[in-house]
Amino acid sequence: MTDRAKFISGVTASLGHSEVQTPSPDSATAIFESDETAKLKADQAMAVATGRSVELIEQMAESATAAGWHVHRVANPEDAAELIADICQKHDARSVLRSAHDVLTDIPLDVAIRDTGASIGVAESTHSTGSAGSADQSEREKAKKAVFSADVGITGVDYAIAETGTVVLHPRKGLSRLVSLAPPIHIAVLRPGEVLESLDELFAVERDDFLSGKLSGSLNLISGPSKTGDIEGTIVTGIHGPLEVHLLILDRS
Repeated sequence: MTDRAKFISGVTASLGHSEVQTPSPDSATAIFESDETAKLKADQAMAVATGRSVELIEQMAESATAAGWHVHRVANPEDAAELIADICQKHDARSVLRSAHDVLTDIPLDVAIRDTGASIGVAESTHSTGSAGSADQSEREKAKKAVFSADVGITGVDYAIAETGTVVLHPRKGLSRLVSLAPPIHIAVLRPGEVLESLDELFAVERDDFLSGKLSGSLNLISGPSKTGDIEGTIVTGIHGPLEVHLLILDRS
């Protein structure tokens, strides 16, 4: 067995899997034989996410708690809005920014936040297309300043990983990556059907999106509050991102 094969085998065993998948060095689609195979694997991953949504939600709640998320279960959109407003009020938040995820427009969030006396707005993208003029640059700087000044950032979830308690976000129009990184408190709202079993399923979905041209830019993987061990190997929380993170699981949409 070559050193490379030993390494892949070791990683596979550490992840708790038995089947070792070795990519072909000449394959244009990495471990997948074709675009069709990539789509099939992605469809299978999403089918599992839907068919086992209740089980995966329970596993996600357990893993997220272990990762440092404050996990909340809510029964309906109204309860979600009330709980988010309570978190903001508890921290005396004056400025709140949210993403444009559908789940956040489906719940009466804006009214609930304003009732606490705080302002709420949609975080504009701070991503540069490379061809923007000075006016657009000024708008991006203004948007960036607003995010860093916010007390709370609220997002939906593009995907979640049950195995690791990880929230996955794709920065895009209506979702600045900073809204989950810059404010000291991040609140993420999760719905059933958005939870994948493991990173294997996430990579299958991402691979299909990439090959079909749907995927562009980066993604954020968030597994609890910001942590670093750079200083003498001591874990410190909240240095490079939110000190406190909340995961609201909306059991019914």
